[in-house]
Order: sequence, then C-alpha cells, then structure tokens
Amino acid sequence: MRLKIHLYGDETLRMKAAEIAAIDPELTALVENMFETMYYHEGLGLAAPQVGIPMRLVVIDVPREGTGRFVLINPVICELGAAQVMEEGCLSFPEIIVPVERANEVTIEFTSLAGKRKKKSVTGIAAQAVQHELDHLDGVLLVDRMSTARRAVLSGKLRKLRARAEKGEYR
Repeated sequence: MRLKIHLYGDETLRMKAAEIAAIDPELTALVENMFETMYYHEGLGLAAPQVGIPMRLVVIDVPREGTGRFVLINPVICELGAAQVMEEGCLSFPEIIVPVERANEVTIEFTSLAGKRKKKSVTGIAAQAVQHELDHLDGVLLVDRMSTARRAVLSGKLRKLRARAEKGEYR
C-alpha cells in the first residue's frame, strides 16, 4: 500500500522520532509500504516521519551503487568520512535540488528487521542517503542544510510547499 508523503511545512517532519521497542508484523508491513512508496516516487530513501509516523525507521535502496535495499531500525552514525558537496533532493521537497555537504563514507549501527544489532559502512550516494534520512529522524530537513542565499532563492517554492502542507495536501 502506498503511503502519503508529508510535505515541507507539516509539523510531523519537525518531530524527533521515537525509538522502536519491538519488531512485529505491523512494523514489517510498514517497511514494505515504505519501500513501495519510495519506489513509486523514485526515491533512494524514506524515513518514517516523512509518512507521518514519528519512529526511528528508515528504508534505503541505491541500486546503482550495488548496496541493495536495507532497513535501518534505531540507527546511529558511528563514523563519518571526509565531507564533500553533493546535489540533494527530498521526497518532502518535490522539485527542489540543492548542494549539501555530506560525508562521502559513513558507518552506522542499527537493528535489522530480523532483530539483530548490526554495523554497516556505505559510501557515495548511499552514504548521502543514510545521512539525509537520519536527519529526518531528528527533525532536521533539507531546508536546514541550505545556505541562506539558497533559501532566499527558493523562498517562493518553499512558501508554496508550506501552504500546501497547511491545507493538508500530501504527495
């Protein structure tokens, strides 16, 4: 089932997500629905707060880097590599792409859908996706990573997104 993606301006996106205490069939179903939603919108990652669920859950699939699809429950960044500036978009900010500084390599610790605590290192776009989605878990948004000048240039688009969210529109 495809879920509704909350747009910039929706207060759910600013909430700090809660830890997940148990892995159950409902969580497994949510993960599959999040993947379906992400693929439908041609995204590389999706965090639960983006679909209105303030829990520490992320799904990612970066096929061109061969990392495959993976699920991060209660993820924590352990190590960051050297930073570089990369173009970045967000499903909650449709049609907005901005340069963002992110580490090119990241190691994360997380619980798998099987309930095991694991560590994983990823590079390139997968590392960028992990950092972006983990930002969502703490209420940090793409707009927070933009320069003041970029925000000024995009102020009209951002205002329209906020107005759509205030009207209760979703993507």
